[in-house]
Amino acid sequence: MSNLLIALLLTILLSCNSSKKTTENTTSKKEVELMQNLYRFNVSFISIGSGIDSKAKQAFIEFIRSFEEKNKVKIIYETAPWGREGETDFCFKLSDLNKGNQIKFIADSKDNLKNSKLVRFTENTTCKNDRK
Repeated sequence: MSNLLIALLLTILLSCNSSKKTTENTTSKKEVELMQNLYRFNVSFISIGSGIDSKAKQAFIEFIRSFEEKNKVKIIYETAPWGREGETDFCFKLSDLNKGNQIKFIADSKDNLKNSKLVRFTENTTCKNDRK
C-alpha cells in the first residue's frame, strides 16, 4: 500500500513539473510573437466627427519623403485605415534606421505635426490595422 502511495505521489510531482515547462515555453513564444508585432512609432490621424486633418496628413507624407532624401535612408511603413472618416494609422518599425535616425525621425515627426489636434502618437505598440 505504501509503495502504491509513493508511486502515486511521484506521478503527481512529475506531471506538475512537465506542465510548468509547457507553460514557460508557451509564454516565451507569445513574448516573441508580441516583440515581432511591435512597431517603434505609430502616427494616428483621428477624427472627431468631421474627418481627419487632411492637410496635416499630406504634410506628413511630404515630411517622410524629405527625411528620406536628407538622411539618405528609406522609411518603410504600413498604413492602416480604420474609420469611416479617413482615420488612418501610419505604423513604422524603423528597424532599417540606426538608433540616432530613429530618435530624430520620431522627434521631427512630432514637431511637424504638433499643431494638429487630430493626430496622436504611440511608441512601441502594435499597429492597429485590425480595427474595423
